[in-house]
Amino acid sequence: MIEVNYSNNDYKGLSQMLIRSFGLQPEGDIIRLPKNIGEGFVMPYNLPEGISVIVSDTVVHDNLYFHRQATATQHYFIIQFNESFSKGDDQSDPETNEQHVYNIRKNAVLLTSSLMESKFLLPKGVRIRSVRIIIGSDLLNNFIGSEITDKFLSNYFSMLLKNRNPEIIGTDYRVLMDELIREKIDHPLRMKFIYNRVMLMIEKLVTGFIAKLENNNQFIKLKDDEINRLIRVESLLVKDYSGAPPTIAALSKIAAMSPTKLKRDFKAMYGLPIYEYYQKNRMIRARSLLLEGKYAVKEVGIMVGYSNLGHFAGSFRKEFGLLPSEIVNEETGNYASAKDIQPHDWSKN
Repeated sequence: MIEVNYSNNDYKGLSQMLIRSFGLQPEGDIIRLPKNIGEGFVMPYNLPEGISVIVSDTVVHDNLYFHRQATATQHYFIIQFNESFSKGDDQSDPETNEQHVYNIRKNAVLLTSSLMESKFLLPKGVRIRSVRIIIGSDLLNNFIGSEITDKFLSNYFSMLLKNRNPEIIGTDYRVLMDELIREKIDHPLRMKFIYNRVMLMIEKLVTGFIAKLENNNQFIKLKDDEINRLIRVESLLVKDYSGAPPTIAALSKIAAMSPTKLKRDFKAMYGLPIYEYYQKNRMIRARSLLLEGKYAVKEVGIMVGYSNLGHFAGSFRKEFGLLPSEIVNEETGNYASAKDIQPHDWSKN
């Protein structure tokens, strides 16, 4: 087990500490894990208005704990968007009786505060993609207003204390994560683009949560174990698009639910029927691969399970309104800069 203790309020500072502690070799903004620790990369950014962000796509060889000490001298919030991909079907995790330990293997959004001591577990052998954001309390108040901030935070932390996580990683979050978790972001206003996507993720978290509160607490009314099983189904569903998707019968067995209950609860939790959700995320994956600029359209089609290029192009156009061959130029030329963000009208809440 490896444990990292820190109290930094910015990820650049934390990254420098990790570089010194583990002898890491940064390549510009990219910090690659050495083979003795794991695989993958980490990239920290300090953005305007005191926002700090770190994006990562890693697998570690030993259980890794990040232990953040509570601090009363500075008040800020930490928002984590975590997505995991296990090798095979192993879902076991190390046992712990400690309080304030959060397993970031689960595909979920987690909000914590600098006033809270917390420990984050990265299980060994599990691929974790993550976007973590530090934002000051003053900026959060300015962004959404003090009244909405108080309403959001008080209700959110009330749920967290009851061991209920009210927000999961689904399609909309995955789109923004795909745009941020890249080794190279080719954009003339790169830092503004990153700032834009970060603020959109924060806005989505707050607006979605407040909407559920105001619609008679329309949070998923499922047992914790049922939610965990549905998260596992979703993870398997979007894990690999190169072949046919898992059948309802197979997914039902994994979820230990009847097919009827699985279909009903999955739609309630993720907003779409199972195969419609699969197809939407399949196209999002294709778009992400195309934007990497490493693969031809035909290669991407095969990677997401299409043997017929025409069928792939038709499905892609149905989802995005553009052909695969058109998406790169369209996306590169039309990223919004931070100043173009149209904030949510909080006065309507």
